[in-house]
Amino acid sequence: MPTYVTLWKYTKDGLMDIKKTNKRFELAKKVVKDAGGKLLSVYGLVGKYDLMTVMEMPNEKVAAATILKICSTGRITSQSMIALSLDDFIDITKEV
Repeated sequence: MPTYVTLWKYTKDGLMDIKKTNKRFELAKKVVKDAGGKLLSVYGLVGKYDLMTVMEMPNEKVAAATILKICSTGRITSQSMIALSLDDFIDITKEV
C-alpha cells in the first residue's frame, strides 16, 4: 500500500478544545482503519505544524477522502505527501 506523510495543524477551534485531542485522535484512527488504512506512526511537533502522521492507505483517492473527513471537523487542517521508499526513489532518479 502507498505510504502518506501528513502534517496537521490545529485550527483556532481545535486549540480552544485541545483537551479533547485524545478523543479526536481515537476517532481519526477509526476513520483510517475503516477506510482500509493503517496508521504507522504519529508525532507531536513543535513548530509550524502540530502533528505528523505516517500511514498506509489503499490508494490516493481513499487517502484524500480519509484526510478530508478528518479535516471536516473544523478542528484541524492538513498537508499530505506521498512517501516513497528510498529504493523506489533511487530507481526513479535513475530514469531521469
